[in-house]
Amino acid sequence: MQNLSEPELLKLAQCGDQDAFAALQTRLESPMRRFIWRLIGTQDAEDDIVQDSFIALYLNLDRIQPVENLRPYLFRIVRNRCYDLLRRKGRFEYMSLDEEPVETWVSLNEAPMTGSQPEEVTHWLLIQLEVQQAMERLPELQRQTLILYSEESLSYQEIAEAMNCSIGTVKSRLFYAKKTLRQLISPETLQLLEAEFQSGEEA
Repeated sequence: MQNLSEPELLKLAQCGDQDAFAALQTRLESPMRRFIWRLIGTQDAEDDIVQDSFIALYLNLDRIQPVENLRPYLFRIVRNRCYDLLRRKGRFEYMSLDEEPVETWVSLNEAPMTGSQPEEVTHWLLIQLEVQQAMERLPELQRQTLILYSEESLSYQEIAEAMNCSIGTVKSRLFYAKKTLRQLISPETLQLLEAEFQSGEEA
């Protein structure tokens, strides 16, 4: 099972293979929990959301077509469960945005720390913390879109599937999220990030 891709495991699970579904659970639980934590923070309800989401996934396996839509489908389930919690706590926020073009920016979930000295690692961790704290100040829909794009590496189409919106809306939310982040992050950090990731693209 370890050598099979998620779409291949899903096909087996759709045919009733319990081991394949268990393998999917093992592979998907970590990104699920990371997404939940980024949406609602540390909550006692996290385990319930994970369990409930996997039950919903299992009950709707046959509805995931094509099988490559697994992660967007799952993230939509998780997002809805988190929304239910946010609504109960009065934290749900809706914001409508016009469609705007968006340019590719840096991945906020990565830092060039391979082979780095301890002080360099600490430096990059502080930068990552600054970026994450800035992301927490974004409007909810912008923040969720940016998390799926930069931390979960979903494509525009996959994010649109996960958030039940158009690709144009995804691009618009990313455009405004990145624009706002540039204002929230210190100029020094922004310059360092852009220089580092630009050099990585040229390598």
